[in-house]
Amino acid sequence: MKNSWLHQGLIYLFLLSSLATFAQKASDPKTKTVVAETSKHQQDSLKQKRKGTMASLFADSAKLTSSDYQLEIENTYMVLNNIDNKSELGLDIHNVRTKLQDADSVLIVLKDNILHNSGALNLRNLQVFRTLLQNIQGDLQDHRKLLDSTDKTLTGLKGSMRKLMKDTVLRQLLRDSVLRKQFTVQLKDMRETWRASTGKLRKSAAIINRLQTHTSSSTITTVQLLDKVNALLTTSAIRIFGKEYNYLWEKDTTIQNEANNRSSFRKVYQGEQKALRYYFKDSGNKRLFLLLIGVLFLIWTYRNIRILKQRKAIDKINGLGFTYLPSGYIISAFVVMFSMAPLFDLYAPSTYIESVQFVLMIILTIICWKKWPRELFVYWIVMVVLYLCFSFMHHLTAPGFGQRLFLILLNILSFVFGLLFLSKMRHNLHLKGFLHFVIILHNVMNVLAVLFNIFGRFSLGQILGNAAIFSFMQAIGLAVFSQICIETIVLQMVAIRVKRGFVSNFEYQHVLKSFRRLILFLVIVLWLIVFTTNLNVYNSLLNILSDFLKTPRNIGNASFTLGGVVLFFFIIWVAHLLQRYVGYFFGDSDVEEEISDKGQRSRLLVTKLVLLCLGYLLAVAASGVPVDKITIVIGALGVGIGLGLQNIVNNFVSGIVLIFDRPLQIGDVVQIGDQTGRVREIGLRSSTLLTQEGAEVIIPNGDVLSQKIVNWTLTNSQRRVEMNLSVSGNNDMEVVSSMIKNTIVISKYVYQGREPQLLFTRVKDDGFDMKAFFWSTDVSKSEEAKSEILLLLHKNLSAEGIQLEP
Repeated sequence: MKNSWLHQGLIYLFLLSSLATFAQKASDPKTKTVVAETSKHQQDSLKQKRKGTMASLFADSAKLTSSDYQLEIENTYMVLNNIDNKSELGLDIHNVRTKLQDADSVLIVLKDNILHNSGALNLRNLQVFRTLLQNIQGDLQDHRKLLDSTDKTLTGLKGSMRKLMKDTVLRQLLRDSVLRKQFTVQLKDMRETWRASTGKLRKSAAIINRLQTHTSSSTITTVQLLDKVNALLTTSAIRIFGKEYNYLWEKDTTIQNEANNRSSFRKVYQGEQKALRYYFKDSGNKRLFLLLIGVLFLIWTYRNIRILKQRKAIDKINGLGFTYLPSGYIISAFVVMFSMAPLFDLYAPSTYIESVQFVLMIILTIICWKKWPRELFVYWIVMVVLYLCFSFMHHLTAPGFGQRLFLILLNILSFVFGLLFLSKMRHNLHLKGFLHFVIILHNVMNVLAVLFNIFGRFSLGQILGNAAIFSFMQAIGLAVFSQICIETIVLQMVAIRVKRGFVSNFEYQHVLKSFRRLILFLVIVLWLIVFTTNLNVYNSLLNILSDFLKTPRNIGNASFTLGGVVLFFFIIWVAHLLQRYVGYFFGDSDVEEEISDKGQRSRLLVTKLVLLCLGYLLAVAASGVPVDKITIVIGALGVGIGLGLQNIVNNFVSGIVLIFDRPLQIGDVVQIGDQTGRVREIGLRSSTLLTQEGAEVIIPNGDVLSQKIVNWTLTNSQRRVEMNLSVSGNNDMEVVSSMIKNTIVISKYVYQGREPQLLFTRVKDDGFDMKAFFWSTDVSKSEEAKSEILLLLHKNLSAEGIQLEP
């Protein structure tokens, strides 16, 4: 027992000594470092084992297969084909190259004139050059946008090419000899496609870079020349109001160098010709649109003339004041085209405007040869000759005494023949008030031109004389143009009425009255364009007017422009004009007897509504009014509608319901309340009934829908008519009944599909009282039917000895 205790005690002592030794070593710093490093090494080894295990677990040990390489080749082909297609420069880039070459040729001539021949340039030449330079500047800006867009596309294609070059799968395919041998054919085709695509891309990029450089150079030249022209215009505008030459009675001290004058004139003329050719090339689309207008006008007039000739009704236009149609409908189409040309060329050089006016003058000479009185036509020919002389004198830059006298003579002749033309044109030309104003203005300007020439202001007199004769000729052309437009409108109304079989006469003047205002407005605008162009103030006035109309203005948070407001109301006015009179272009009239085709009238009514709605939508879109602002306005109007406009809106909505629901149509015979008559018109606010007495009753559409409507012609136009008859002289009911029925069916007003009925109400010794019922074919002719049947009964019954008692 003691030995076992001793044994256990020794074991406890050994353990205690071991723990003391370990504690002593642990307290040593070196020992701590070794232990920490050992522990860390063990942990790192464990992490590496775990990491190796995870890496081996999730590693993609699968290699790329042949199908993967084939897919990569296909994708590469697609990218290369896309690069090849998109790097191809289109026709618009080739057009840019051509236009830049044309602009260069023009700039060379203009630069020579502006920098080395400025002394020979008058105000008109400088205006032409400035307009041309502004057109070139606008074209260059468009070219720059197109080239920059194309350059951006090519840069993106270059990025796609770089991605292909960095593709690791493609590189591995090209480095591996086994794979190259397997895909030999595909790689060969791909290399060829690669070379073609990269070559085309480099070539296109080089072309774009050259064109961009060319455009920048031309832009710089244009800006410099434009600044120089503006400076010359400023000095010229100041110079023409000063004394340029000696008074006419003073000795001419200027030394003329004929050789230099001819050389300067040749350069100026060459510059104007270059300007004209460049503008013709640059504005081809406008002339195509103008040609389309002429073709449509020609087809329109020819169709109407053909309708009249086919129905042998060409004499229907006799007495309607026709002068140029129908015989001159082809040449009239050219008059319309060239008269409207300035409206499509607002920024055209004056040389182009003068060329158009010259062609129009030739056309007017042809069309008026047999239309005007001989004396008036002779005066016109004299004015044409004067026009040509003034056109030649317009290019004169260094006049001598003889040239100044010749220009004065032209002014005097223009004044005299202007008065003669005014005295003879009163009964032969349209727009007499407008022409009277223009001719008086023409004469005043010629008098001023003579005075300015005499007192040494030759350029100012030259401008006034040319503007006077040009505005005179343009006004005569516009007078003919307006007459042709009026005749075309009347021709359309006559032709459609003949086509629909209407035979009654129709008064056209109230329809033409509103159209004359629209045509007069167009005539004044066209005349002002030409007049201000010849005064060399058109561009300045147009810029001032554009700035005034386009300047944003604010009322509270709402922003608007005066131009948008004017355009809004103008489109609304035109829309109301068209919806009011469009029916007359399709045979509508104010004659009650011609209200027959109710379906056609209903379609026409829908057309008017569509025109009006489109007009308002177009007005809103063209005026640039923001939609959110319109929403605010509509919200404000909602309050007003709830307070005071509910009746108007009720009538408007009721009008739309009447148009589409069609409980009644134009031409129906209806009874609304205590009013009975034929529906004459269904408008958006009210409808009109035409009573048998001839009164026109205007009923608000809200009242129409709120009352009971008796429509006698909703499905057909028949009406059951009752007549009270009393006969004597025969008491055989069957004989009398047969005679009365046979007599009733003879009438043209009686509907033959239903047999007349007789009801006896009283039997007398020698006769009967009865009621006769029959169906009238036209509800509006029921009274005429009664009258005719009463006469027929009196005639037929009297022949048989039977008296028809009252």
